Amino acid sequence: MEENDHLIPENKRPFFLSILCFSVFVYSAVFILIFLATAIFNNWIFHVLNDYLPENEVDKSAILWLSLTGIVLYGGSFFGAFLIWRMKRAGLYIFLATSALIALLPYLFGFGSFINMIVFSVLAVVLAFFYRKLN
Repeated sequence: MEENDHLIPENKRPFFLSILCFSVFVYSAVFILIFLATAIFNNWIFHVLNDYLPENEVDKSAILWLSLTGIVLYGGSFFGAFLIWRMKRAGLYIFLATSALIALLPYLFGFGSFINMIVFSVLAVVLAFFYRKLN
C-alpha cells in the first residue's frame, strides 16, 4: 500500500470546481466562436445593424474592435479557467480580471448587458470561494 501513496494527488480538485470550470469553458468557447464569426463577417453585420438600427450609425471599425476585444477577453477567461482547472491561483486572478472587463467594457461600446454582468459576477464570486484550495 505504501508504494501507491505517491499516486494520490496532493490537491484534489473539488467536484463543484470541476463543474464551474467546465461551465466557463463552454460559455467562453461559445462566445469566442460568436466573436470570431463577427470578426470574419463584420461587413454583413455592419449592413444588418445599419438596416435595423439606422439611428445608431454603427461603424465597421467599431464592430471589428468589439469582436477582437471579445475574442481576447473571452480567451483570457478560458485561459484563467484552464489554470483554475489545473489548481493554479494565477488562473483565479486572470479570470477575475477578465470577468471585470467583460462585465464593464461593453458599456463603453454602448452594448451593455445585465445578463453577462450577472453571469460573470456570480462565477467570479463562487470561484473565489476556492481561493484556499488553489496553489
